[in-house]
Amino acid sequence: MLRFPAMAMKFYKYQGTGNDFILVENLRGEIPEEDKAPMARRLCERRFGIGGDGLLLVEPSTVAPVRMRIFNPDGSEAEMCGNGVRCFARHVYERHLAGGAEIAIETLAGVKRVIIRLEDGKVAGVRVEMGRPRDVVLEERLEVGGKEMILSHLDMGVPHAVVLVEDLEEADVEGLGREIRHHPFFPKGTNVNFLQRLGERAFRVRTYERGVEGETMACGTGTSACGVVASLLYLPDGGGMEIRTRGGPLRVEVAKGAGGVERVFMEGPAELVFEGTIP
Repeated sequence: MLRFPAMAMKFYKYQGTGNDFILVENLRGEIPEEDKAPMARRLCERRFGIGGDGLLLVEPSTVAPVRMRIFNPDGSEAEMCGNGVRCFARHVYERHLAGGAEIAIETLAGVKRVIIRLEDGKVAGVRVEMGRPRDVVLEERLEVGGKEMILSHLDMGVPHAVVLVEDLEEADVEGLGREIRHHPFFPKGTNVNFLQRLGERAFRVRTYERGVEGETMACGTGTSACGVVASLLYLPDGGGMEIRTRGGPLRVEVAKGAGGVERVFMEGPAELVFEGTIP
């Protein structure tokens, strides 16, 4: 049985390019560990709960000012979330929970460094150092649903597959995305991104997210993964690009060195939608 704290619990609803989250401060450990997954399932439900793509918990850290925990709507815990960490960073900045405009945040994918970009004293955007991609494989052949297809895959803190398409509107994001997400080739499952090139440094993406088990308006780690693949295939010198999600554009910058991609940066909005209490 799910046990909410005895007192009313404050929550905040955020969105980053349409990827929406419920944020709860748990700095004093009021929420028992065993209740976090069922709480995410209940609160993220869009008809009987608050509704969201994930539950963000602000918790204490021993290696950074704060720690971000993120639970998917199915109750599974994600290693990292690019849109979620931007929303998290704006919250802890404006609530004075983690120092100034440059914040270190502990996640299951390591400590992420975030910069709050200010204009006239107000938050204009949030820039995240997403780190270095791991296990990058470009254009691998894989049989899916009895047909051979070509996809790239890598780890941006969470696993991602990237499928290049000519027309994003014609892509079977739900059907094909589900098949690839559960393919035996990915024993832990994977997020699936369908990427269309619009110009030299302009792209569009639609993403099927593991844990949400459906298409979302945007995915920060997925957009970063697409930036890595796009840079390696089309932009030999790296640099910045715009990647448009269903929820709006994100800016991705890929820094390359002698060993390939060294760091990836992602910048976009993070907005408070509303706040309330759960009695």
